[in-house]
Amino acid sequence: MEGSAPYIVSPENFSEAIKNGESCFIQFSQMNSSVELAVQRVLHRYLEKFDILYLKDMLNAILKELSNNAIKANAKRLYFKLNNLDINTPADYRQGMETFKEIVYTPGSDFFDRLERAKLVVRVLFKTFERHLQIHVINNIPIIDEEIHKVNARIQKAYKYDDISDAFDDVLDDSEGAGLGLIMALMLCKSAGFPNDGFKIARKGNLTIAIITIPQHIQKKELHTKITDEIIAEIDRIPSFPENIVAIQRLCANPKSSVREIAEHIRRDPGLTANILKLANSAGYITMNKVETIEGAVKIIGLKGINALLIASGVQRIMDSRYKKFEEVWKSSNRSAFYAQKIAMQMKRVRLAELVYLAALLSDLGRIVMLSIRPDLGKRIKELVGIKGIGVSSVLEEMSLGMSHSTLGCKVLEKWNFNKTLISVIEYHHRPYMAPDEIRDLVYIVYLANTLADIEKIGEKPYPIDSEILQYFDLTEESDLILLHQSLSDAYASQTEE
Repeated sequence: MEGSAPYIVSPENFSEAIKNGESCFIQFSQMNSSVELAVQRVLHRYLEKFDILYLKDMLNAILKELSNNAIKANAKRLYFKLNNLDINTPADYRQGMETFKEIVYTPGSDFFDRLERAKLVVRVLFKTFERHLQIHVINNIPIIDEEIHKVNARIQKAYKYDDISDAFDDVLDDSEGAGLGLIMALMLCKSAGFPNDGFKIARKGNLTIAIITIPQHIQKKELHTKITDEIIAEIDRIPSFPENIVAIQRLCANPKSSVREIAEHIRRDPGLTANILKLANSAGYITMNKVETIEGAVKIIGLKGINALLIASGVQRIMDSRYKKFEEVWKSSNRSAFYAQKIAMQMKRVRLAELVYLAALLSDLGRIVMLSIRPDLGKRIKELVGIKGIGVSSVLEEMSLGMSHSTLGCKVLEKWNFNKTLISVIEYHHRPYMAPDEIRDLVYIVYLANTLADIEKIGEKPYPIDSEILQYFDLTEESDLILLHQSLSDAYASQTEE
């Protein structure tokens, strides 16, 4: 195994190789965005072949964790060599570890750039068998006895945990901080229904190999955690949807209802009346004169638009009454909704505009409920995501809560008897590649809108957007994506200033 900058994929036509059941690998010395994207693309194709794409986010998280650990092991080996220390000698090992992190991870350090010149590399190898897929994460230095004992101890602990929250305080490695990451990877395998021997780390000659074995047919057990009862109880406590809003929705859905009748019911709600008049006179609707009556506003906005506003207003009231302290999440959801609607309009998919607006607006409803149940756990998930560089936290939410925030939000909307299509769009908005064909357009729009809004919160670059979605929107050039994002951001800023 030899290094190559920044990475190599072999064979180059990996799609054809995968189709023919052949192996494929990605090799690199450092982890960066281009390497991550290459691994994701190859992983996607293999999972697609096995019809297990729902594991993509989870396996992305695991491969990134294992790859970073392998790079770190290579860096450690090089550091010891440059300092004339024998990593296999206990005294030298202790001496080296006292300064390793301080020197190697100092901001501005070029230490990791030396790995390629030293021909220290990591290879992610995909191998297919008749009934399972294997992924090997290999680095070309042998793991030492002390480290393999640590790894085996972590593996034993991982299979004892039912809840990642138990691991936060119990398994933080005292010297390298890698313990929790490995525990997380193992618990993800366990929660997905992998067999207990589905993850192994071994030494083979001068190589260290971590092997994940993924059965084609996984008997996934429903994950039960100690806070499942809290989730159910919280959903039961969430108020029903406001009756006056539901009554107006019924009128809008009834073809026999007149505009006058609908307007009369709206006027009984001063807050709703003000919001509808404000919307009718906004830049989104072209009118010759100022709209001053509810009847006029209903005619301009249309019944679909009125229904979207009714839902937004009803949810806002419940948020204010029960989840006021999480209003920042709700504000971000408003931005996502605005982006989704604008994207649909730009695509000339006007008929989808109201539905994607609502789906994006409600997509993080489950996150708000999650935070209300365990605010401390939500914070720690956020911290761990930041530390480990995982793009989405839904993987960790599944482990901690027994369900992702998307699933949790869908349960709330089911309680409110919301439209099934709307619920399905929210269910798939973090895994668009799994969306059924009939709602794929809707899911892709909400996914893109959410991702662009999230980028503004965390400042993540480059854009962590699935390549299939970029092709769908004809945004394969990053400059086009940046231009779209800027136009949406500017439009939102103008709208909020009105």
